[in-house]
Amino acid sequence: MNREKTGKLIAQLRREKNLSQAQLAEMIYVSDKAVSRWETGRGFPDIGCLEALALCLDVSEAELIRGERIEESISRQQLRDISSESLALTKDYVNRHTLIGILSGFMLGLIILALVVIHLNSPMYLKYDESLLKIEQLADGRLIAVLDGSLAGCDADMVTNQESGRREMFISCYQTALNGLKKQGSERIVMLGESSAIDDVYYYPGEDFDQLLFSSDGRTNESYSVMTLPRMIYGYWLVIGMVISTVGVISCLLLRKKRFITTLMKMVALPLAFTLAIPLTLAGHFDEVYNALYYFSGILIVALAIWGLLWLLIERYAEARKSRNRETV
Repeated sequence: MNREKTGKLIAQLRREKNLSQAQLAEMIYVSDKAVSRWETGRGFPDIGCLEALALCLDVSEAELIRGERIEESISRQQLRDISSESLALTKDYVNRHTLIGILSGFMLGLIILALVVIHLNSPMYLKYDESLLKIEQLADGRLIAVLDGSLAGCDADMVTNQESGRREMFISCYQTALNGLKKQGSERIVMLGESSAIDDVYYYPGEDFDQLLFSSDGRTNESYSVMTLPRMIYGYWLVIGMVISTVGVISCLLLRKKRFITTLMKMVALPLAFTLAIPLTLAGHFDEVYNALYYFSGILIVALAIWGLLWLLIERYAEARKSRNRETV
């Protein structure tokens, strides 16, 4: 194979047909830069587009490989040489695409495995239920939380209310997917602190609001309702993602006859997959999103699955377009 000879032949045949590099590129679904590389001898057509290129230029694949017209019958040795060059091209094409496929699959597998491990070990904050924990005050004045044996743990944060000046503790219990597979253990006790240093203890998330569990002055009906940062971020992304996805889908429909449609569809597939994954993952649980890591890892797993499916559909669509183009040529 002589890249320079092949490049000169491609350029000559293209000019004979009064085609520009961009027109030829569009006919065989490659970039005009790829055609330019071939004609200058800086590259060689892949075996995957060699047949379409030969059809467009009205030559045989053997002539493209040799880089010259074959006007007379060729000898057996020349035939063997052409066959060897064709086989070498095929092997190179298969090896490169196989290697890319293996590396891509390996990296995607590692990412999914890491996300699954993170997801299984991330805390799922549970809505308030009387069976989850009890707040008790010991004789020495300390406050404790008695946790149900099925729980993985709890978080407690102390803040000072800027309006009332009251010292408020917010406590939440969580479970993990892995911990849920274990047998229920014995109750656990968590020390919250001196009751003299805590005015109110709230549990979040409650059914409709944060549940007041303890108050130094005996109040029982006060509640909070807050918009968590994860819920706010997911809500914003749903709006932004829907706009981006809608614009992308409309662009794909309007530009479906263009050469770069496959690339555009692949670009649109990622935000579209992520946008679809949010409502699918959070369906029925949006008001429970208090932990970003658990739900975000779940959203990414679902998004990757949708993106992979869309990618396969786009690849099949691209192959069908190429087949139709060859038939047209």
